[in-house]
Amino acid sequence: MADVMEERIRSIERTAGFSFVIAATILGTTIFLQPAFPDVNKAGAVLQAITSAKGEAWMQIHAVMAAGFVVAAIGFCALAFLLHLKGSSGSASIVSTCALLGAGVWVTFLTAELYAYRFFANLYGVDAGGATMLFGTIWFWKLGALYAGALLFFAAVIFGGIGAVKRDLLPIWLGWGGALVAIVGALVYVMDFWSTTATGAASQPMQWPAMRYGVGLPLQFWMLGVGVVMLMEYFSSRPMTARVTHPRPVEHLPRRASEGTSGHAPHPQAGTAGVGTPESPHPMPPRIPHPAFAPDPEPGSGAGHQPRPGQATGTDPGAPKRPPPPQIFPG
Repeated sequence: MADVMEERIRSIERTAGFSFVIAATILGTTIFLQPAFPDVNKAGAVLQAITSAKGEAWMQIHAVMAAGFVVAAIGFCALAFLLHLKGSSGSASIVSTCALLGAGVWVTFLTAELYAYRFFANLYGVDAGGATMLFGTIWFWKLGALYAGALLFFAAVIFGGIGAVKRDLLPIWLGWGGALVAIVGALVYVMDFWSTTATGAASQPMQWPAMRYGVGLPLQFWMLGVGVVMLMEYFSSRPMTARVTHPRPVEHLPRRASEGTSGHAPHPQAGTAGVGTPESPHPMPPRIPHPAFAPDPEPGSGAGHQPRPGQATGTDPGAPKRPPPPQIFPG
């Protein structure tokens, strides 16, 4: 059972490691390529920037970003499973729930633009005012949804980093470092949302260079570090290939011809005295034949035995034969 649990932990470490490394690489690249707008509340300027680029570069970046969030969700879920196996079921539940909901929000709204940008580009050429009004409504709700998704990912990083440090899955500097960066990002998001509720304006702090490179990019480095640590644990705990050695063949000693002279075969498990057999590896004592099957003693055999004159030796023609010994099992 212990071997099965170790194999599960190694499999989870491998999945989490590769997922975090791939997600950090994808999302870190899109942070540099994502265009920034001076004011996200000017929906007309945003729509004009998208239609002037014909939506191609904008949509390709968002498609790659959606794939990065999917891989990041896999990594967070693997980390949650590892926390659950180590005993932190509460933190594991929060991490997996926040990661799945946050990734679902980001992927839904990012992939929806793959179908909507053509519509807005065509509508802007026909009716610029109507296209701007419709785009402004969708843009406002999209920024609000991505806002909530970012907060959910911040919560996953906070609880995942602290729980991993408590269970000795990550170094202290890595776990608490990611948690502190995520706490700063969550506080900035909450305060910005609180300040924009009075005006009803859309809020997207990730458009700020300070938030993009001061919070977003460090979180990608945190995921990269977590992935490297998981992969190091996985490769360092791989079992070494054992060399198979074949046992030397056992040489069987010849059996004795017979245990007696009565013609009965010896017992199949009765080997040589003091030597084991393949069926019974322990040495067996020599088998003594039953007295009923003992051979007739030869006359005159015995130390110092001399026949007396006139005594029948059993070899005389007229001498009577010795009666056979009684049979214990007749027939």
